[in-house]
Amino acid sequence: MSLNDYKYVGLVGCYTKEGQADPFEGSHGGVPHDRSLIGEGVIAIGVDYDGRLVYLNDGAPIITAKELRNPSYLTILENVETVEGGVGVCVVSELEKGMWQPFKLSSSSNDDAGTTIRAKPAGAPMKSGGEYPCHITSARVVGFDDEGVLSIFSSQDFESAFKPEAKFMFGDGSKADLNRQQCSHAHSTSIASTCDPYSPVDICVADLGSDAIVQFSIKSGRVRETGRLAAPQGSGPRSLMFNPRHNHLAIVSLEMTGEVWLIRKRSHDGCLEGLGSPVSILPSDWPSSDMTESQFNLGRWASDALWSEDGKYVYAAARLHDSISVFELKYRVEKYRDDAVVAEGLELVQRIPTQGQTPRCLCMSDCGQFLLVAHQHSHDVSSFERNEVNGTLSFVDRITLPNAACVKLIRADKL
Repeated sequence: MSLNDYKYVGLVGCYTKEGQADPFEGSHGGVPHDRSLIGEGVIAIGVDYDGRLVYLNDGAPIITAKELRNPSYLTILENVETVEGGVGVCVVSELEKGMWQPFKLSSSSNDDAGTTIRAKPAGAPMKSGGEYPCHITSARVVGFDDEGVLSIFSSQDFESAFKPEAKFMFGDGSKADLNRQQCSHAHSTSIASTCDPYSPVDICVADLGSDAIVQFSIKSGRVRETGRLAAPQGSGPRSLMFNPRHNHLAIVSLEMTGEVWLIRKRSHDGCLEGLGSPVSILPSDWPSSDMTESQFNLGRWASDALWSEDGKYVYAAARLHDSISVFELKYRVEKYRDDAVVAEGLELVQRIPTQGQTPRCLCMSDCGQFLLVAHQHSHDVSSFERNEVNGTLSFVDRITLPNAACVKLIRADKL
């Protein structure tokens, strides 16, 4: 099959070590799963126009474990600044001595070999500036799970050497959970959009360790904390995504309480505030006391939460329960407000099995048609088609990928 037969190409980062990113490893021996399967690096898959999944490169990794060990997270950069232009990918290596590396992507197709995706290093691996890096954004902002550190890198263009631009140390955790919150855990970063190209970059960090969303202003290589929104104690903020249509609204996943939280950025001062109480992504009767899952933090282990491209729906994954909850954003419009869309809450419209075990990462296609799920412990990626009218999901396909940690999509016609 040629590249034209696919609507999207997916890149899947797969852990090359066992027992990764499982907070229950030490206390309970980890979530039961097949430990004989180990990931091989970053794998490329094709997503056809119906959402079916196919191995590219015959399933061989485009970035091997020898090149970059334990790739836990990646971000795809479109229209990167190179001599040829094109697409790049930045990948973090989640090890004690954390690294990250940029790669330039290219593709070729022929009748005999099918579609081949290549990843060429666009520079040497770089020290990430902390331990166990677990997140990276398109602005080359790196967050660290096992210590409260935020690192920013910059370069003149994608093929030039990246240099550390700024670094921020967070401090102690909330200690609400003494096993997981002794120190800050900068679990993910999100860049708040702005209409002013000359204003400082506004970065929001979900700090699982301190139960907070921390705001930073970055300008001329200097990082300054500008705000801090306290999340409920012991909730463990994991991910944050701003609404693509109403950019003053954001959704936060709360890993340790199995909830999502709607927040907003105030127009008068730019600070964040919560909108009501967090909403559970789990059934009220989950789990029963006789279930194995009840021993793992009472069955509460949220992962990703993201918006649909039209800004109307939230999709939130629950590990252990292995489901996606779909919520509709309820709002009213007030004409004479700076932020005319006033959020009123989230309404559950669907809860659907993810067709795998431990859904660690969600990825929505830019057209809003498909949602992909990376399952860490069933060693696969599943695809769903989204109903654009009511936001509901329908299962389409599943493909085996050992220790799948992260999945990201790029339109095939951009490669």
